[in-house]
Amino acid sequence: MIKTKDGTFTLKSEKYNECYHSSEGALRETLYKHVYPAFEVIKKENIKILDVCFGLGYNTFASIINRPKNTKLHIISPELDKELVRSLKDFPYPREFSKIKHIIKAISENFYYEDEWIRVEVIIDNAREVIKSLDRVDILYQDAFSPKVNPELWSFEYFKEVKRILKDGVLTTYSVATPIRCALYRLGFRLYTHSYDFIRKGTIASFKKLDFLEVDFKEKLKRVKCRVIRDKR
Repeated sequence: MIKTKDGTFTLKSEKYNECYHSSEGALRETLYKHVYPAFEVIKKENIKILDVCFGLGYNTFASIINRPKNTKLHIISPELDKELVRSLKDFPYPREFSKIKHIIKAISENFYYEDEWIRVEVIIDNAREVIKSLDRVDILYQDAFSPKVNPELWSFEYFKEVKRILKDGVLTTYSVATPIRCALYRLGFRLYTHSYDFIRKGTIASFKKLDFLEVDFKEKLKRVKCRVIRDKR
């Protein structure tokens, strides 16, 4: 159990030897790198979200708490660690999550929750297999462990699948690594970043013009080579 700078807690994965969140704050990172920018872009009556990967559930639970009024959410989230999900009913979440304790409990026990406005499916499977089963999402939280330890969820081939299902949607991620941005850029995404000064920059990607600070990646490629991560053959 690790306490982050905003007072919320995260865990460290023994398998990947990385924390599920940065030291800046588990909740702060979730809200400002994912939930807030995503909901600023996508304004629909029915929003479908792919949360890659579920982990401690911060992205999913914060999306529920911040659900736009009169909007239905369908959240799909792959996760390999079944026992981690089962343990979450006892996790010390921030007090903001207290209003959805019944949802957290249902997901930790059944990997599923549904009511009039919210549907959550946690799928115990590899994210790359899950994404193949989808035809469209509006928001994709790209929040896997880092490319260094989890390259299969950051490869050029993986992002080709992302392009197929995202269409008019938006991708958010904490990563600003050149190979990741290069893959997105080569696939036709426009790259943006948020303007918050109190948190490290992330990346927002879409095929549309967005009201965020756009990254001049074409100019950067005059100085660096556009290398991407490739799947191992």
